[in-house]
Amino acid sequence: MNLVVFPLKHENPFTVKVSTGSVAKIDDRLMICCSGMGSSGVMNLGRVLAEYPEIKTVCEFGTAASVSKGEIGRIYECTTFCDFNGGIIASAQSFTDLPTAAVTGDDRLYSGGEYDWADLLEMPLLYTMETLRFRNIALEFRKHFFSVRLVSDNGTGNIRAQVEQELCKAKKQIREIFSVFEKLSV
Repeated sequence: MNLVVFPLKHENPFTVKVSTGSVAKIDDRLMICCSGMGSSGVMNLGRVLAEYPEIKTVCEFGTAASVSKGEIGRIYECTTFCDFNGGIIASAQSFTDLPTAAVTGDDRLYSGGEYDWADLLEMPLLYTMETLRFRNIALEFRKHFFSVRLVSDNGTGNIRAQVEQELCKAKKQIREIFSVFEKLSV
């Protein structure tokens, strides 16, 4: 069984309606969960993984802010995980044919700047409130994990409007990406 988890309802790449913290079954190979943001989202994901031990793979999806080199409107697979000092915590093999990015983040919204080391990375650096901790909780439960993120903003301006606009523009591409996961059997 595979689980696609996303922090916000409007990031749901499927046509099935969800409520925060609950799981919806797409078919016998795929479930989806709107986790919620930040720490509450991590707790919800942990609860779901405990309740559904048949989950083998967790795919995180959602929007992200570009800290450096990430193109707004582009979808990346996050394969490098960084701490706030630029240290690489972990890396993962790419699962998709999407361009790859590094990711950092914590429980607060990114508001631009802060990471002088970001330009030293050869790949884009994205900021999310969940990815690092979603990865950790998935690994605690001994699940495969990968992250797919749509760059929606750079942490400045009306972030909510930017997220909505970029999700709307990328909806078709997002559905195509996730149609593959519906058939996935890891």
